[in-house]
Amino acid sequence: MTETQITILSLILSFFGGGIVSSIVTALWNNRRDKIKDEKQFLKEQIHNLYGPLYYYISQSEKLFELNKRFYDAYNKEYVEKNYSHDEYTQKMLEKETSETISIANEYIHKVEENNRKIVEILDKGYAYIDPDDIDLFQLFYEHHIRLEIEKGEDGRIKTPFEVYQIVGDISFLRPEIINRVKEKFLKKKKEINS
Repeated sequence: MTETQITILSLILSFFGGGIVSSIVTALWNNRRDKIKDEKQFLKEQIHNLYGPLYYYISQSEKLFELNKRFYDAYNKEYVEKNYSHDEYTQKMLEKETSETISIANEYIHKVEENNRKIVEILDKGYAYIDPDDIDLFQLFYEHHIRLEIEKGEDGRIKTPFEVYQIVGDISFLRPEIINRVKEKFLKKKKEINS
């Protein structure tokens, strides 16, 4: 385009196009605003339907693991590290106390299992809200949850033969990377929604 043509085009746009340019800019601005509004709405739905409830139950489970650990630490300190008399009365009392302590500690893990069932329900209902980079991690959680349900016997012990279990791999109630990812994502999304 020559300089003369640019000048003529500029004059035409300024004469006729002021409204057109203004309309185009307004349309682009409204489109961008609507897109941001839609993204914020989706983010709110993600928090409400998936990451918020996951954070709630996973945070509970994290505290339950800590309680379980504190009970086992106290068990070791009180019953393993100390020397007690071998007389019959003392041994019966110790057996009763150790059994109760272990039973209480295990109850906290049963609560984690209850939370895991709720987490599976949340994942089933809110699958459409899962960030793509979280899919593999949530599928791993589901795999471990199902394995626990299938492989754990009525006595609470894994019934899978030890050699097979070793080949298939360990089972976790709730892997630390899942706890960390959910906490990270929830807090990041809350920060985004508030900005």
